[in-house]
Amino acid sequence: MVVRRSGGALTAVRPTRPQPAVGASVRIWHFGGESETATIVEVRDGGRCVVVAGSSGARREFTLRRATAAFVAVGEQHSPRLELAAG
Repeated sequence: MVVRRSGGALTAVRPTRPQPAVGASVRIWHFGGESETATIVEVRDGGRCVVVAGSSGARREFTLRRATAAFVAVGEQHSPRLELAAG
């Protein structure tokens, strides 16, 4: 959370996107519109990298892209991407 001064008073600015948390349910969107549910099992680098376990138990790592603010699978350009549940 960032604190800013507004007209002499301090105000808290909340994140504009959902923050990843261990145990949170997420959805992995694949190219073509197919999706699968998964659970966050690890959060790294201040929330910019997450490891999820899919329904099959397979783990996959996603990183936050600065240009798009989307979590994309490590080593991929656009897909699959991760959708965090609004909180």
